[in-house]
Amino acid sequence: MFANEMSLNLSPEKAMTIVLDAIQEVIPFELAVIMSLENDNALQIRFCSGRLCTGNLVNRVMTIDDHPDIRAALKRGEVALIRDTANPGHHDTYEGIVDLPVGHSCMLTPLKAGGEVIGLMTLDHSQCDLFTPERVKIAGILSQLLAIALAQSLHTESLMQEKAALLFERNAYVSEMARVVGGLIGNSPRWQLVLEKIRLVAPTDSHVMILGETGTGKEQVAKALHALSGRADKPFITLNCSALNHNLAESELFGHEKGAFTGAVSARKGRFELADGGTLFLDELGDLPIETQPKLLRAIQQGTFERLGGEKTLRADVRIISATNVRLEDKIRKLQFREDLYYRLNVFPIEVPPLRERQNDIVLLTHHFIEKMRTRFGYRQPIAVSTAAMQILLKNRWQGNVRELQNTIERALINCRGLTVEPDHIFFEEPAVRLSAPLPDENTSLADLDTETGKIIIRALKQCGGKIYGESGAAALLQVKPTTLQSKIKKLGLDKTDI
Repeated sequence: MFANEMSLNLSPEKAMTIVLDAIQEVIPFELAVIMSLENDNALQIRFCSGRLCTGNLVNRVMTIDDHPDIRAALKRGEVALIRDTANPGHHDTYEGIVDLPVGHSCMLTPLKAGGEVIGLMTLDHSQCDLFTPERVKIAGILSQLLAIALAQSLHTESLMQEKAALLFERNAYVSEMARVVGGLIGNSPRWQLVLEKIRLVAPTDSHVMILGETGTGKEQVAKALHALSGRADKPFITLNCSALNHNLAESELFGHEKGAFTGAVSARKGRFELADGGTLFLDELGDLPIETQPKLLRAIQQGTFERLGGEKTLRADVRIISATNVRLEDKIRKLQFREDLYYRLNVFPIEVPPLRERQNDIVLLTHHFIEKMRTRFGYRQPIAVSTAAMQILLKNRWQGNVRELQNTIERALINCRGLTVEPDHIFFEEPAVRLSAPLPDENTSLADLDTETGKIIIRALKQCGGKIYGESGAAALLQVKPTTLQSKIKKLGLDKTDI
């Protein structure tokens, strides 16, 4: 039975209990104490058993120099019997804590692992001369099992301390990231993986490509990478590539000289030059014109470029963080994106998961947005979310991801008027597909992509009365950034008279 119990995967404390129970069957004791050797002059009580065991004993630290008998036993590494006397120079092991009569039986058993003493077991009984030589021998044999259990306990404690230190370090780091960039909220496994990747790559100068659907927080991740890098005190420059034609893209990226094109009345620095020493964030990278990509590749590889219409070679030290919500591999196959530029920028990819894959974070994000917005609305008191309302939020698919959740919470705060958010305060955004007319049949011809996109934008603008910004604007309806929508309108050359 004893062997079977010891063969199980037991905790160190349970193993000590089993061994001490076995010892007590052959060596009667009223107090058994297991101590670990902390240093050359200290023992810490880890475990006790028996009738006289008291909570005052556990975790107490004993100075070895105050107990010459214990020091001698530890030095020899052998079981020793101690004769308790009324000599004023003698100090009982647990004097002042456990009441034992003069002359009681006391056994000291050093605990050894790997040939080294790692602790001590003491056995005490109020009866005199109870521990015979046979019992001493048995104690020496069974003490080996106690030594193993003690070693496991010390190792487990060390691992737990190390784990606690790592958790403290990670939580402190995550808190710092959340302080620097308030949008990095969440504790789901998928989101923690994103934070861990940010922590790993931020201090380096490696280029990073952020992948994810619209509204997942790719720009927040980019800001965190910059804020936690060695370039944090240098510029963080953003360029949205979604609505740039060839000439405009080159001018925006690398600047232009006076007279480079009609309307260039003065020289102008480009984003690459402005980001010198810092970070350039290229949002919606997949829309970067193919004609501009070779010059960007050269600027990344060599750190040199020329302004549009200029001949002077300029230099800039720039870290590139890019983001895209499309598969660039598909664009490469269609010859719409350069493969060499892709590999140059995709040094360290970070995939930002959609909100539907981090459901556990919806509660945290909801309360974060409420606290962030309530003062803006003039609500002084904390605002709660009812259980029913929270269940509605948790069940939604969030096609617009975190941005849609933020808009939903903002509407709910307006509707609740500073009181608890209830189900009837929650209204979800209409999917952009509902803007379209009834689907044509298969024989109906379609125009090119830009023309069809323009039609959708015009319908959205008409539905919103020409408004782009705000919760009732066309950008919110189409689930895109207002700046992105403005860029699309400009790129497509849409006429406001059509609205």
